[in-house]
Amino acid sequence: PGISIVARQHQEKGRGYRKCGCPLWAEGTLDGHRRRKSLDTANWEIASEKLLKMEAGDDPEKDVSVAEGMKSFVADCVERNLGTATIGKYREAIAPLVLFANGHGITTVRALSDLPTLKKYVASIPDSPRTVCRKIEHLRSFIRYCEDMGWCDHNPATKIKKPIVKSPPVIPFTLDEYKKILSAIEQYPTKNNQGYDVRRRLRAFIYVLRFTALRISDAVKLKKSVVVNGRLLIRTQKTGATVHLPLPKFVIGELNGIGNEKYYFWSGNGKLNSAKSAWQRSITRLFELAGVKGHPHMFRHMMAIELLEQGVNVEHVAAILGNTPAIVYKHYAPCVASRQKALDQAVMLVWNGTK
Repeated sequence: PGISIVARQHQEKGRGYRKCGCPLWAEGTLDGHRRRKSLDTANWEIASEKLLKMEAGDDPEKDVSVAEGMKSFVADCVERNLGTATIGKYREAIAPLVLFANGHGITTVRALSDLPTLKKYVASIPDSPRTVCRKIEHLRSFIRYCEDMGWCDHNPATKIKKPIVKSPPVIPFTLDEYKKILSAIEQYPTKNNQGYDVRRRLRAFIYVLRFTALRISDAVKLKKSVVVNGRLLIRTQKTGATVHLPLPKFVIGELNGIGNEKYYFWSGNGKLNSAKSAWQRSITRLFELAGVKGHPHMFRHMMAIELLEQGVNVEHVAAILGNTPAIVYKHYAPCVASRQKALDQAVMLVWNGTK
C-alpha cells in the first residue's frame, strides 16, 4: 500500500537501493489508483520532494487532457528524431482519438485509458483491417507513452486484438506488361510547358523502379550524389537499410541530363509527399495508356521474383531489396527456387512403392 520511490532498473535489489544514478520513479497506490510515474530525476532528495507533493495532491500532471497528451507525444517523437512520415502517421492515428474523447465527454487520458472505451474507439475506425492494425499499434504507443509519463495507470490497448488481415497475393508485372508500359511513354509529348523532356523523365523513372526495386518514395527523392561510377548507394526511407548495386548503362544514360543539381525527379521544393503524389498520378496515367492494371510496387515484386527464379539466394535478394530474409520469405516464398526444389524432392519421397 502507498506510493514510494524506486529505481526501476534495479528493482530486483529492493526499493531502498540507492547505489546508482538511474532515473527514479514513483510507484504504488495513491487515492485508490495505481500510479507509476517518472520523477524526471536521479536525485533522491528531489524525488522525495516531488513524492510529497504528489501525496499532498499537488500533482498537476496527473490529469492531462487527451489533446495535451497528444501534443506531448508528438513533441517527444520529434525530439527522438523520428522520420517526418512516421510522425505524420502518428498524428493521423491519434487525432481521431481526440475527437472521439471530446464526443464522449472524456476529458483526461486517465479516463480514456479504459479497455471498453478504447475498444469502442477502435470499433469506430472506418478504415480497412490492415489500416486498423497499424492504428492499433500507434494507439498502443501513445498509451504506453502516457503510462510512462504517469498520466494513466496501465496500457489497456495491449489487450485489444487486431482484426484478421488476409495478405493479397504478390503479383509482379509480366515482361509483356512491362513492354507495354515503355511503349505507352511514346504517347507523351517530348516537352511540356515547363520545358521538361516528359518522355525521358518518365522512362528514367520507370527504369529506376524496374532495375533498382526501390519504393516510389525512395525513387522520387533519388539524389544525384548517390549514383557514382554506374552504381547506386542509398539508405532507404522505410527501413533505413543500405542498398548498393550496379545500374545498367542505358539507365545511367537516361538519368544523365535530367533533374536539377541535387535531385533527378524532385525539385527539392515543397513536401516530398506532394512530389510522390504527383509521380503516382503520372504513373497511374501511364498505366491507363498502356492498358495495364497495377501499381508502382509491382516493379519491386518483378525484380525480386526474377532474382529468386534465377536461383539467387534469399539473403542476397533481401540485401538488394533493403529487407530482411524473413520478409523476403514471407512475400516471395513460392518463388524461392531452392525451397521449391526441396519441397518437390520431399513430396517425391512418398511416391516410392505406391501407384
